[in-house]
Amino acid sequence: MGVEISFDSTKQYIQVKGELTSATVMSALKQFSRECKALPRWVIDFTQVTRVDSCALALLIELKRNAAQKNKSISFIYLPAALLSIARLSQVELLLTGKD
Repeated sequence: MGVEISFDSTKQYIQVKGELTSATVMSALKQFSRECKALPRWVIDFTQVTRVDSCALALLIELKRNAAQKNKSISFIYLPAALLSIARLSQVELLLTGKD
């Protein structure tokens, strides 16, 4: 299975569908670049993500860096538990959630 990134204009967020793994992150990054280009605020919804690995964490860190460079706000909603576990083990959970 692949990954699909699309903008939901009715809810004003970016929807991620499918797998975020080493096999799909480069495609996801290209899709994010396309979908986020004109948006002032990036809200990224992960409710339809079916599988993640540590490459998904690297992707989110890269998206945070890109947003900061472009002076855009970014937030991640409904992050998968597996991804939060990887972030916790990597000691970067705060970077994704903003929670103490």
